[in-house]
Parts: sequence; structure tokens; C-alpha cells
Amino acid sequence: MATLLPFPGLVVKSEWADQVVTGPYDAYTPEQRIKISRENPYSFLNVTKSREDLPEESRDDVENLLASCSDAMNLLYEADVYNSYDEPSLFLYRLEIEGHAQTGVMGLLPVTDDDDQQILRHELFRPGRAQLMAHHLMTVGASSSPVSLTYRSDKALEEEMTRLCLNEPELISNNEGVLQTVWVVSGDDAQKLSSLFEEKTFYVTDGHHRLAAASEARDLFGDAGGPLNHIQAVLFPDSEMLVLPFHRQIQDRKDRTPEELFDSLTAIGSLTSRENVSEARPDAGQVGIYLNHSWHTMNLPPSSSNRVVDQLDVSRLQDGILKPLFDIEDPGNDPVISYVPEPVGVATLESQCDATGSIGFILPPTSINELMAVADAGERMPPKSSYFEPKPRSGVFVRRLDREAGWVDPTN
Repeated sequence: MATLLPFPGLVVKSEWADQVVTGPYDAYTPEQRIKISRENPYSFLNVTKSREDLPEESRDDVENLLASCSDAMNLLYEADVYNSYDEPSLFLYRLEIEGHAQTGVMGLLPVTDDDDQQILRHELFRPGRAQLMAHHLMTVGASSSPVSLTYRSDKALEEEMTRLCLNEPELISNNEGVLQTVWVVSGDDAQKLSSLFEEKTFYVTDGHHRLAAASEARDLFGDAGGPLNHIQAVLFPDSEMLVLPFHRQIQDRKDRTPEELFDSLTAIGSLTSRENVSEARPDAGQVGIYLNHSWHTMNLPPSSSNRVVDQLDVSRLQDGILKPLFDIEDPGNDPVISYVPEPVGVATLESQCDATGSIGFILPPTSINELMAVADAGERMPPKSSYFEPKPRSGVFVRRLDREAGWVDPTN
């Protein structure tokens, strides 16, 4: 059974949190990331920099990219922005946004293969991106953004977490509208908390690429019993998960006129004109469509099969509209499709479509129960099927691989 293990982690100091901590990488546009990184050398976006954040002529220079990420991490160490916990610990991590709160437990989980039956995936990943992330992990020698997972909660876990949250928190920080609270759990309390997860099945909610990158790093660089056999993870109860949609922006490779696209869509199903995006917000079984500065809704085509995953709205959109109309066979890698998470905003989707003449599709959210059902069935959703909010912030915690040198897995 996969065991949640404590580790000797780092937590950002309160006085540094505003400068260091950022939202998840994909919560910003490339332009926003570049601006923040330039203005603030201590922003963790400098550590998580990727090819998109470089001038086009420099995007193939992976060695220099990773070196700059490593330099940015070392700058944070030199500035002494983190408190270090030498005793292996678990960390309770509460995230609060307006009207919603969730509390998770952070520790280490074993790196498992794709067919593992206790840590279940629900999305496919892009191998090229996972490989770059594996090399980033090895070059920087640290991770900060944990894989997020959910589990079916129970009374014993709820009561123990409530008890531990009565202790004095180590960090309270309000960053970009997300209130974060961190408690450190060590010794007997950590062992008891870990034991309550031993029989649980975990469902990956965010971080499929990080999980794939950890597996890649283990296979390429790992040694028996070393730190690459585990990955930093945070576990949230299913009852507290808030799921939002990813929206789609499509650039038509056939360069059809808006009138031709409208006719092609109506051949699939009837479109209903809407005055604005508020009216175009779709219910389950529908999709909102932004075409030529106008909003519409339509009912999604029926599912392509009886598989659990094919019943989902994201699958019905992919199979019934994007594949036949736009020839999108591989939505994770096709350059004509890009994704806008709900927190970035539908207004951003509108402006991007207006600027490029592309077409936008907005979806209702996938439920946590649907996600679990797909994972239980051993199936995979199309890429970017769900966006979980709030996400763990980058730069709050750091796991340094060199602090685990000689570390022995107590479960072996």
C-alpha cells in the first residue's frame, strides 16, 4: 500500500511570502509571467520558468533555461527566505478563497507506474513536457508544486485533522486572494496521521505531468532507496474539492469564414443565439460557443460509446465537434487548440478569439464524482478536462532532494 511519508521540508517565512509565493504556472498568461519575473527576482515564477516564457529564438536552449531556473532557486536560498524542518514532518495546508475552504495533508508518496491501483490517474499527459519537467527537477534539485490528490473522506480522518488544526499555525499568508494556513505535524502525530491514509485510494486531481516527470526522473536518474522514489503530494478530501472547467480556443486550420463555420456547426446541432457570456454559460450536456464576436449555445452530440469517460461533456465535445469539424485527433498536442482555465477568465478567451479570428468553446465543470468514476474504470479523460480551485501555491513549500541524501524509506 502507498504510504504518506513525512519529509524534512522548507516553509516560506511569513515576511517573504508576498514576494516569493505565486499562483500555479498556468494561472498566468506568458505575458503576465514575464512581467512578474522581470519586476521581482524573488518570485517563484523565475524557478518554474518554461519555454513559453522565453523569446521564440531561445526556446530550444533548454540547458540555459534550466540553469536560469536553478540560479533563481539558489537566490532564494541565499536570501534565507525559508524556515527549515530537519525532523521529517507532514504539513497541514489550508487554502481559502471567497466562499470555499479546503484542508489537505502534504507529505511524500511513492512514485508509481501508470497502472497503479492505489494512485489513480484520470488524464493523459504529454511526454515531451514530462521529460522537460524531469530534467528541471534534477537541475534545480527541488520541487515546490505538489501533485494534488483527493480521497474519500471518513470521520476518523476528519476528527484527527480538526484536532491538529487547533495547534499554532506556522504560516498564515494571503496571496492573490488565497488565504493559506500551514501547520507542521511531526513525531507521533505525523505517524498517526499517516496511518489513517494507509487503506485509502488516491485520485490525482492536478499534476499528471509532474507525476509522469517524477517517474521519468526515477527511471533516468534514480538509485535504489533514493529520494527520486517519492514525490511531493498534498491530499485533499473529496468533500472539499471545487472543480472548474477548462475552456477551448480553436484556430481553424482550414481557414473557413465565420459563416462557413456556423453552417458546419449547425450541421451537427442547432445553435441558440445568446446576448452575452452570462447567457451562454452552458448547463450539463451543453456547450457555449464564441464565434465572430457572438455567443451561442448548443446541445452536445450524444456520447460515442458506453464507456464512463465518453459520457462526459468534455469527451462529447471532443468526439462530436472538435474531432470531426476541426480534425483534432490529439487534443493534448495539436497546435490549433489551446486552453483557458476558468480562473483566467472567459473575457481572456473572448479577447484571444477576437485577436486571432479563432473560435471559443466554454464548458460546464466536470464533477469530482465523475472524475473518480473515470479513474475507477481505468479510463482517461481528454487533456484539460478539469481545473481545481484553489490550487496549492508555488513557493510555499520546498522539498530539497539533497536534504534527503541517505534518507531511508521506513516502509522498506
